[in-house]
Amino acid sequence: NTYTPPPGGASFESDGDWNFLPNIYFAMPVSDGFTVGLGITTPYGQGISWEGFENLLNPPSIVTVPYEASASVVDFSPAAAMKLMDNLTIGVGLDVYYSKLELNAVNANPFPPPATVDSKGEGDAWGLGANAGLTWLPTEGQRMTLTFKSGVELDYKGDFEAGGTPLGDFETTIKYPNAVGVGYGIQLSEDIQVEALVEWLQWSVNDSQTLTTGAASQTVQNNWDDTFTLGFGGTWMATDGLAVRAGYAYLPSPIPDETITPLLVDADRHALSFGLGYTIGAHTFDAAYTFSLYSDRSSPIGGASPGTYEVDSNLVGLTYSLSF
Repeated sequence: NTYTPPPGGASFESDGDWNFLPNIYFAMPVSDGFTVGLGITTPYGQGISWEGFENLLNPPSIVTVPYEASASVVDFSPAAAMKLMDNLTIGVGLDVYYSKLELNAVNANPFPPPATVDSKGEGDAWGLGANAGLTWLPTEGQRMTLTFKSGVELDYKGDFEAGGTPLGDFETTIKYPNAVGVGYGIQLSEDIQVEALVEWLQWSVNDSQTLTTGAASQTVQNNWDDTFTLGFGGTWMATDGLAVRAGYAYLPSPIPDETITPLLVDADRHALSFGLGYTIGAHTFDAAYTFSLYSDRSSPIGGASPGTYEVDSNLVGLTYSLSF
């Protein structure tokens, strides 16, 4: 990420660290037409650390400059699926969320002698949601799905300190959206399958956010928008065991220009994905790579953090599956 505050000139770049997002799934049929399972996933997460942001405090003034933030979410999801008819299946599950949030900032002390002090807020939260899915096979070789994932509100509570001195509580709330998806897939031939997906995400639940750091409390207006994600992809079975995959997705940002900040940089993006899968016996190995083309963004004077933003990212996925 690159951020250039107005009126231009010095730009700031974020550290290009990799984030590890593990997932594991287990499913087991317990009777004819009834299956139970457990998924442990990282459905949401954001982490950013800026280099040289302390230069914004030169000379020091009464100001706080956040320079690092991270939010990680783990979802423990027990689920069950039942075949209602030969061509109709329903699945339901719980989403038990655990999340950690950390925020680091530099505070300026304008009184002699001028100095800067590091402050840190750290908290965690638990939340509960639910999900459901319906799969319909209208004809042989065709599949339609409808999915729902409920929103979850996570209330973070923890400790706040500055210069290594505890100063009280750290509290805030992040709301994760309701999501509804519709998917369609068709087997065009014995070796070729294509599919498409539309998903609606209710990000507008994040209209505002209150942050408590010790004795101070601040409410900011986010005014996020609901979004529609569009995607399609295909699989070609090149040989009996080798699958070649490719896909495209359009993911619009829910964050308006007026409320984007360096702590949560986001932009509309076009994601191009490529993958290979190889199956031998009960073992399947998959590898995937996604390259995203992001739109550049500008936040106007009077916005939360005016300036221009550029985003770049790479996503690599590795999966091992065992059937027994």
